Amino acid sequence: MANAQIIVNENAEDDDDTTAMATGVTLHADPRLDVLLKKYRNVQLGVIRSGQGYRVQIYNGNDRVKANDIRVDFIRRFPGVRTYLTYVQPQFRVKVGDFRTRGDAQQLYDQVTAIYTPCMIVPDIVVINTMNDD
Repeated sequence: MANAQIIVNENAEDDDDTTAMATGVTLHADPRLDVLLKKYRNVQLGVIRSGQGYRVQIYNGNDRVKANDIRVDFIRRFPGVRTYLTYVQPQFRVKVGDFRTRGDAQQLYDQVTAIYTPCMIVPDIVVINTMNDD
């Protein structure tokens, strides 16, 4: 069994060419690894982080089955919006979206208020993603 060490230049524009020139080793890898590496670097730089923001709460009640049903229904209607099911004894809450401002949350609220009642905009800790390549 042979072990190999590959040194990657963090400041390189194209890691494949730099690695091959610096070490004489050509690395053949799944291209999805490059995507993961870029995302990891962006997380380390603080590009993805959490902070104060808003979500739209579409369910608040004691019934877990009903909370899951509402969550699944929302995912089917709005597949691009993240959903969160939380439990704070004795209440289940379904919250949707990650919005920086109340105005952004208001747009989704206007769409869902006729479908899910009662619903409301609530302040929450949200995921802030400033990556442009998603």
